[in-house]
Formats: sequence, C-alpha cells, structure tokens
Amino acid sequence: MSILEINVHGHELWGAIDEVLSVLEECKLKSDGEINIIHGYKHGQVLKNYFRSNKFLVEMAREGFRLKRKDISDPAISSFILI
Repeated sequence: MSILEINVHGHELWGAIDEVLSVLEECKLKSDGEINIIHGYKHGQVLKNYFRSNKFLVEMAREGFRLKRKDISDPAISSFILI
C-alpha cells in the first residue's frame, strides 16, 4: 500500500482543504490507501486543529471519502487511511 503526501503548510484553510480533496480523489483513483497531510504545528495551528478534528472526518465523508485517523507521533503531520 502506498502513501500519498500533501504539504499544505502555509496555506489558508480553504485552499488546504481543496488541495487535500484533490489528493483524496487521486488516492481513490489509484486505490492508494493512505494519505499524510503535512500542516506544520507551530504556526499551523489552524490547519493542525482542523485536520485532527472530527469535523474534518465528517466533511470528508460528505464528499465521499471515509477516512480513519492513523496515530502518528509527528505533530506536524496528520495521517489517514482511506476506507
């Protein structure tokens, strides 16, 4: 299983969401099962908080992407499995 990564560090929230949706589409087409979202953690609190929230999971489910959060020790990355 390959892992796709997207770096949204420094993006505004809505731009980051659009980028993540594009990568999720690519994951779905390629049958890739994992995505790492690099958002930063010091100056990226808005992104980090959003991508680690249940709101993100609910909104992605509405878009047709069921995600399961994967535990990862790096505070600058959120990792998910596409289910």
